Amino acid sequence: MEPIRHRSNPKPSSSNRSSERWIEVHLYRHGRGPISIFRSSLVGPGLDRLDVRSILSKYGLRSLFAFKPPSERGFRIRFDKSNGLSVLRYKPGSVVFFDSEPKGSLIRTISLIFVGLAIPSILIMVLMNELPYQFKSTILIGSFIPPWLLAFGLILYSRMRKKPRT
Repeated sequence: MEPIRHRSNPKPSSSNRSSERWIEVHLYRHGRGPISIFRSSLVGPGLDRLDVRSILSKYGLRSLFAFKPPSERGFRIRFDKSNGLSVLRYKPGSVVFFDSEPKGSLIRTISLIFVGLAIPSILIMVLMNELPYQFKSTILIGSFIPPWLLAFGLILYSRMRKKPRT
């Protein structure tokens, strides 16, 4: 994928089109942009598939949607899980517009879990005027670990296990 510096021939002729094995991609994020304009080579058995997985990983995206700029309506770009190539075929030399959805941040997830556990814990301690037995440290494998910290670790572990792998 190489960035486009200039556009000398926006609509290539049909004789030139057969020798070209790339498409021009205009990448938007949440309808804003384009954040990037680049040429992506077509790969696969018929040299007519787009390597969607590399675009997703390069720009840190969760999903891609093809759309037409005037209508702003689009459909999800599906790709084969085994090789990362698009299911749809593309004509060499064509221009496509992709809208994208960025990946969620792990830091945001961790902070939401922490706040979700900390606020009820603080409210219980304030309302009871003393530290309840449940919030005192427990002995686990010879060390003192508060139960709310164990709950935080368990929730974080379960979120990491359920997170889809790209």
